[in-house]
Order: sequence, then C-alpha cells, then structure tokens
Amino acid sequence: MSGSISIPNYPANNRVPGFYFALDATKANTATPGRRVLAIGQMTGGAAQPNVAAISAGLADAQGKYGASSQCAHAVKRYRQIDTVGELWVLPLADDTAAKAATGGFVVTGTAAVAGTIPFYVGDRLVPVPVNAGDGGATITANQVAKAATMPDLGVTFAVSSNPIASTITAANKGLSGNDIQLGVALLGAAGGESIPAGLTVTISPMAGGTQNPTTLAAALAALGDKSFDLIFHPYNDTASLNVIQAFLSDTAGRWRPTNQQFGHGITAVRGTLGTVTAFGVTRNDQHHSIMPISDSPSSPLAWAAQLAAQAAVSMRDNPARPIADLALAVLPPSLTGRFTFDQRESLLFDGLSTHRVDDSGTVWIERLTTTYQTNALGAPDDSYLDIETLLTLQVAIQDMKTFFGTQFSRMILVDDAAKITAGQPATNSKLARAAIVSRYRYQCAQLWCQDADGFAAAVVVRNAGGGVLQCLLPFRIANQLRVVACNVQFTKP
Repeated sequence: MSGSISIPNYPANNRVPGFYFALDATKANTATPGRRVLAIGQMTGGAAQPNVAAISAGLADAQGKYGASSQCAHAVKRYRQIDTVGELWVLPLADDTAAKAATGGFVVTGTAAVAGTIPFYVGDRLVPVPVNAGDGGATITANQVAKAATMPDLGVTFAVSSNPIASTITAANKGLSGNDIQLGVALLGAAGGESIPAGLTVTISPMAGGTQNPTTLAAALAALGDKSFDLIFHPYNDTASLNVIQAFLSDTAGRWRPTNQQFGHGITAVRGTLGTVTAFGVTRNDQHHSIMPISDSPSSPLAWAAQLAAQAAVSMRDNPARPIADLALAVLPPSLTGRFTFDQRESLLFDGLSTHRVDDSGTVWIERLTTTYQTNALGAPDDSYLDIETLLTLQVAIQDMKTFFGTQFSRMILVDDAAKITAGQPATNSKLARAAIVSRYRYQCAQLWCQDADGFAAAVVVRNAGGGVLQCLLPFRIANQLRVVACNVQFTKP
C-alpha cells in the first residue's frame, strides 16, 4: 500500500529512535449536544440584570434574583414541578415603561350565618380566609388582604378599597399578561370541600386594564448570542411578541437558518372561548411555535407553557420522535362547560393550535402538540410541519449529523473521486463522504429518529462542487408518531 499515514502532532522527519503514539479522538466521539430550555418572563425586582439570561439554580434562586411574585419565579416553579433535572435558563425582562398593571377584585356582601372558610383563588393558588359567624364584608376583606400578605409569591398584591368595601388586586408585573390572571372562589365546589358560608355573597371583578408587554424582547433575545436552547417558553400571546420570537427562530434570518443552526422552538398558551382562540390561531403561521388554548382554566398561560415545555423537554431527551402526548400537567382544568369537545378539538387542530383533554378526575393531559404552521408560501394548506415532534426530530438528527461529520472530516483534504486515497491519509472525496453519511443515517434509524435506511442510501446525493465545497442532498425520512388506531368492529351474533 503506497502513500503515507498522517500522525497528529508527530514530526515526519524525526530521527530519534523510540515508539511514539498520538491520540486521535475522531472515531471515539459519542457526545450529544446539551439540552437547554429557556424561560422568558418579567421580573419585579431582585439582583438580576434585565435582558441577561442566566442558568436557574432553583426556585429560591429565582425568587431572589427576579422577585418572589415575578413571572420569572413563577415560570421556574411550574417548570420544575415536572422536569427536575433538565438545564433551565431564565431570560428576565423589565416591565415596559409605558405598561399598566391589570387590576381586579372581590366584593363580599352580607353577614355570615355560620363559621367557615371562603376559598378565594388567584389563578390556581388558594387564598383561604377564615370566617366567624356574624362577620361582614369589611372584616372578611381585611382578613383576606392580611392572608394574601403572607403569600408573597401570588403574582398579585391585595389592598382594601371603599365604596363599596372590596379587595383591589393588582398584578405584580405590568402588561397584557396580567389580564389572564383568573380570580375565583370555591373552584373545587362542595365535592372538593369548598363553599361560601351561608349568608355571604362574593362578586368578582375580573382582572383587566393591563397594557403593553415588554418592547425589549427582541434585544434580549439577540443578547443570547450563540447559546442554543431547544425550547423557549413564555407568557406572551400578543401579535407583537409572537412576531419577535418568530423572527428570532425563523429559517431565513433566525436561528434555523443554515448559517446559524442554533435551532429552538417556542411554546405558549392562550386563554379564551373556542371562537376567540380559533380567530387567534388562524392569524399565526409559524412552524417554530406551539400554542395551547386553555379555555377558562384557572391556571395561567405561563403555568401551562412551563408545564408543556417541561414535558416536551423530558420527552425530547428520551427520544425526540416519541409523541409528546398522554402526559399529565399539574394545572387546574377548564370548567365543565369550558372544556373543548372532540369536534372542537378537531377544529383547533386545523387552526394551528394544540389540544388537551381532561379525564374524570380533573387531570389535564396533553393530547397533541402541533405548531401554528398551516399554509406554505403560496397560501396553500401545508401539513409538513404539523407536529412539534417533526421539528424536534429534525433538530436532533441535523445536530447529530453535523457533530459526526465535523468530527470525522475535520481538516480533511478534498480530492476528486478518481484520486487514490490510502489508509491514514487526511483526505476524502464525495464517495467516501457519501458512505459516511449513509452509515450515520443507519445509526439514526437505529435510534428510531429516522426510518428507511435503504431508501435514504439510494437517494442521497453528495457532490464535489469544487473550491472545497461538498453539496449534499439528504432525503431524511423521519419517524412518525402513533396517534390514531381506526378499527372496524365487524361482529356476529351466532
């Protein structure tokens, strides 16, 4: 066999006798990219600097850095209820200087005929207030405000107002997200041990008046630099914020463009009736974002987004092609009348929105996580990017192929296919590169990310375009997810 063997860092003209060994790790690399999740939210104070992402060291750390009642602390808390070990980062935003905080409140009237407890709710957080027989609205309101003061992580502040006597509730963070904070009373009903003592009536003023989400979102995302995040969850469902994240992740100028390859996928939730959310869904068309309608669930859109991202992250680490479905969320379900029916969920899935279901115990389960992508550049219906698993699987497969190729072919000489390359020489051609790509694709099929290795091998094209450039056509055939089993029950009666 002619030709020379290239030995890293060894001088070919050495004359000193001995045995010399160089280490070459190009065949040993089995590492995979680190998996990170980014939570975006607003801060209320603390020691952190706005618009600067930092790794999360847990709930206490988040409360100290961003404020106990902040969206950031709330995001960390809800995410860690499911994913306790994954790498989580937080990108804190300051309230916009032009923003207003949402407000609402409770009015308690009458006189308690018996002692008991009023189970007030802020979102899905219970604020239990004791009641003695003979207590009226003024006493109960004062006790309610005092109780809320002992719960600094509610996401709101309570104050007593007059004419009529009531508790005024103000969102801790200014902006549109405060309007999504649900106020309730005795949400679990008598079956759940909750009721309003006889003689009393509670009237709720829904949260409203919050305006202007942070306009620093684009700058904060740009400041992330080249750090990759697989999933990005947040509380925003306004057009301006969603457009910023869409541009940040886009295929043409964002993190999915070929010259960037930072990837990432956005997750959020939206509150509203079927008509409201479907009208919203058809306005979005982004394959890099998933949005879950939550109807009238007491839990906030941020809580839903955090839990969805946590389940998606755990599933992605297991296998990106595995369906992110039939996974439970630690959120309160919509009311019985607010739960979307089969036909309504079918409609949502054709309007760029994801779906969930609720079982008889009230547990919420992910049913299907879709993206908002609905039409192609020509405006024709397109289901290419219907499911989130498609994007997650492509991301992992591309990252794996990039790592493999970058390790195996780093600092290679590129020659034409007719050139003779002997063993050990740091050179390759399009045929060898093609064979390596096919080999790696077979590995990806063994991981069940992809399928039809023989079909891939027959269709892949690798071309030496000259000037040190290899052009490749990689016909990835990614795995599907089992979603529907349709059976014809053909029975007999012997």
